[in-house]
Amino acid sequence: MRTLSAGVLSAAVLAAFVGCGANGTVTGMVTANGEAVDSGSLVFQPIETGVKPAIGYIGNDGTYAMRTAGDEGLTPGEYRVLYMPPDQREDENGRPIGKPPKWRSYQGPAETVNVVSYENTIPVELEKR
Repeated sequence: MRTLSAGVLSAAVLAAFVGCGANGTVTGMVTANGEAVDSGSLVFQPIETGVKPAIGYIGNDGTYAMRTAGDEGLTPGEYRVLYMPPDQREDENGRPIGKPPKWRSYQGPAETVNVVSYENTIPVELEKR
C-alpha cells in the first residue's frame, strides 16, 4: 500500500510540474482615446533575454492575436508593447499618396504586460507621442 501511495503522489507532482511551463496565447483589442485602432501591428518584445518576440496584426475592428516564429505561443513573462503604424502609401517616385495613417503619432503603452500560461486577453491602449 505504501508503494502505491508513493507512486500516485509522484505522478501527481510530475503532472503539476509539466503544466507549469506551458506557453500562452494572447488576444485583445487595441484602442486610442477610447476608439478602436483599425490598422497597424503590435510587437510584444520580451524583457527577458533569450525569449522570442511576438507579432500581431490589428484588424479593422481593433482586435489582434499574437504569434511567435514557429507559432509556439508566448513564453510566460513580461513584455514591452510596441505599436507599428501602417506605412504611408507612396507613388513610384516615393511621394506620399492620400492621407497619412490616422494612428501614426501613437505608441504602445509605457507599462509592460504580463503573459501567463494558456489564454490571455490583454487590452492595449495606445498613447499619444
